[in-house]
Amino acid sequence: MKKLSYIALLLVAALFTNCDTNDDTFYKTIYVEGGNNIVTFQPQTTYNVGDYLYVKADLARYIPEPGESSLLDIYKTTGNAPIFVFSYVIERKINATDWEVVTVNDNQLDINDGEAQNGAYVYAICEYDSTSEYYRYDVGFPLLTAGEYRLTFGYNSSSTNSVELVSQNSPKNLIVNLNAAVSNLDSGGYFYFNVN
Repeated sequence: MKKLSYIALLLVAALFTNCDTNDDTFYKTIYVEGGNNIVTFQPQTTYNVGDYLYVKADLARYIPEPGESSLLDIYKTTGNAPIFVFSYVIERKINATDWEVVTVNDNQLDINDGEAQNGAYVYAICEYDSTSEYYRYDVGFPLLTAGEYRLTFGYNSSSTNSVELVSQNSPKNLIVNLNAAVSNLDSGGYFYFNVN
């Protein structure tokens, strides 16, 4: 009986030593450096109460891949992922050193392309358009209160000058995590503006 316990223990130990603990391998994520200005916003520094701050994304199906002569087909690579997602935060200054996240109801967002959900951050959903072969997002965030504001894309990333767009597709297919530079951010990763 003792022999059976030892054999069972050895089998369990062998199973655990062969487990892959690398999440990226498990989830099949590939990292791609994207171009500049896939995600953009109007670098306007003064708005009025009632205006909207628009964030847009235009991600082409075929993108250059560093070190490769042919373009990467991200739609095909991801098994026809219908969407790519990214996030950003809009904050308002509440005193000399503190900022608070500004939230609105989802139905207050002005959605022209894609989808968005607002909470602790704006969850931006770029939807694939088969006619243009682009993933697109164009959503306006309402500026409802006067004050000093800032926009950042670093909520889910340690990068200060870029945004991560991640494909949302079935688990059996590769996930593409595209890192794209964003213009008009300061060295801390923020864009500052005022609402009068």
